[in-house]
Amino acid sequence: MKRFFTTAMFAAALLVAVPAPSAYAQLGNLVNKAKQVGSKVVKDAASKMTENGNPVSSLVKVSGDCLYVSATTGSARADGKSPSTAVKDLQKAIDLAKDGDVILVAEGNYLGNMDRGYIENGAFGNGTDNGKFISIIGGYSTDFSECNPVVHITKIQPAGEATAIKHCLMNFTARHPYGYTGPKYDMVISGLVFDLGELNRYCKANVDDDRTGTPNKGVLTGRFVEPGASPGVPMVGGYSQDTYALHIKVEDNLTITNCVFVNASMMGLEGQMGKGKVEICNNVFVANRYAGCDIQGSTNDAGVPECSLEFHHNTVLFTWCRTKVMEDMGQGFRFRNRIRNIDVHHNIFGTSNRCGVERTFYEANKEMEKAKVSNLYDNLFFANNWDLEIANGASKGIGVPAARIEEAEEIGPKYEGNKEMPVNDQFVAAIDKSYLEGFMSLNIIKSSTYDPNSAANQVNRLFGANQQGTEIVRPNMYCNKYPWEKTLDLFGAYAGYGAQTPTKVR
Repeated sequence: MKRFFTTAMFAAALLVAVPAPSAYAQLGNLVNKAKQVGSKVVKDAASKMTENGNPVSSLVKVSGDCLYVSATTGSARADGKSPSTAVKDLQKAIDLAKDGDVILVAEGNYLGNMDRGYIENGAFGNGTDNGKFISIIGGYSTDFSECNPVVHITKIQPAGEATAIKHCLMNFTARHPYGYTGPKYDMVISGLVFDLGELNRYCKANVDDDRTGTPNKGVLTGRFVEPGASPGVPMVGGYSQDTYALHIKVEDNLTITNCVFVNASMMGLEGQMGKGKVEICNNVFVANRYAGCDIQGSTNDAGVPECSLEFHHNTVLFTWCRTKVMEDMGQGFRFRNRIRNIDVHHNIFGTSNRCGVERTFYEANKEMEKAKVSNLYDNLFFANNWDLEIANGASKGIGVPAARIEEAEEIGPKYEGNKEMPVNDQFVAAIDKSYLEGFMSLNIIKSSTYDPNSAANQVNRLFGANQQGTEIVRPNMYCNKYPWEKTLDLFGAYAGYGAQTPTKVR
């Protein structure tokens, strides 16, 4: 017996050809031109708010030495202290850096030492490795005369031959030892493209075989193959493991900006934060599994009031559930515990498998929960299953449309200005057409078989055991590979909301 399930939350979308997105008023200077060998620098990794509503990031000053990295002009034996003596490997620059240093990275693909496929500032999962308080700025031309992250593409994009990945493409740890009383640091991660699309295992695209989950001929691959699954069809990509794009474990102040997180098999950006502020602004999250952004606090009760997170002017699209059955996960952004102040504003949350934003976690300490600030305001929502999910006791969550977010008491004190995205041909045209068409026609076919007279079931009845049957779940699309190049079109695709166009820096 077959049952046909359709995701009723999606409306039809009109896809029209429009001119390329114009350059809206731009994000201010990301970073001043680096000075030469050994000089001390002060970097402005933020911008001032302009009258037309461009994103504003906290003013982050970083003082330290500069290290230069270039995959095309650098040398493995260089010292990295000037553009002419750039190192070739980003991992080597991290190993050379000291607290407060700034690493400037030219265009290219960076895969770590010996192309192992991941980069680390502090070892993932090592509780004694505190990492370094450094900044990493990508998007530079090879001569370091210009920084433009949507032109000079700086990628971390391993392919199928990379087999030494450790849970994430980049791990960024920056923590103080217990009892530390020294200076606090401001850090920046900017201008990097994190892409697992060349590494993940997918069914090979075949619109004539519904086992492959290929919705149309324009999508690059069939559906994502979950770890341990064997769909019985030809596959592409050789890596099947839940992997973060960027994992952080930080204290003090960190700004993550002008980055792309695409095709992550386990969250685009995930991690823990202690005392300080994490600001995530002007990034693009597309086709990530589990969640787009999931940051939780790691402080004790006394430290929670000094822990804050701001998530603004990001574009978050196509966040997929944990499995092809699509029963859980699939959130664009998650409000998590042990962070006193969380501000989420001027983002675009679209095409989420479960919800654009989730607020279902509650502090065990009721006084801490009462004091928590969970601001969600001035965001646009687009074709999500639910725009906001709140908890409903022990049962499933409650879906809240954008227009009714003010009724969710968990949100506040700021809750105004959330709305469904008005029709915007330019924004729709910035999304890969075939991928969006496939998602808007998403359906799941489930078939089950049960034979009460099978030998196994007759024996089971004899011993009072459960009867056995089989169920096949076949979505016509699930976490298929998104073309990473198209994510760059989303910068500046909607004025004032989502990721805006970064400004050239000379």
